Amino acid sequence: MADGRRAKQQPEGELTNGSLRSSKAAMFNYFRRCHGSRGETDSKLYSKVALALNRLKRTTNGHDEWDMYVWFALAERLDWFGFDVRWMNDHIEPRCPQCAGRLKYERLESGRLIALCGTNCTNDRRDRLAEIRETVLSLYVRTYAIDSSEAPSADDLVLL
Repeated sequence: MADGRRAKQQPEGELTNGSLRSSKAAMFNYFRRCHGSRGETDSKLYSKVALALNRLKRTTNGHDEWDMYVWFALAERLDWFGFDVRWMNDHIEPRCPQCAGRLKYERLESGRLIALCGTNCTNDRRDRLAEIRETVLSLYVRTYAIDSSEAPSADDLVLL
């Protein structure tokens, strides 16, 4: 358990070297590598990514610095510019916001998909996707100073 707390307190480079937080440059290079693996290059897109990552990384602090939050907020911004971002889901694995453990997914009778912590770290069976959505939305709104009336709802995020 102590190792899990230490990883949460000092995350470094999930997308680039297996931890939870990457540098702006590392995330940009990861984005280009993933996008390039589709056989595409797009200098306009890469310019938007660089600017968006710069703003997102300047805004993050503490827990919302995790790669997954920045990645999903980046996707939201690129979608706002009209770029196809659905492929980005193939390059990120959402983690439990409490312990960074893997998530297990369940479909409710209503058809709604929820994610539970695979280790049940808090013994409460809360939907971790809802927590992730709220953090991504908060980061996005803070970064782009969006009026609450213009902000997407947590349920409308493009990748979650």
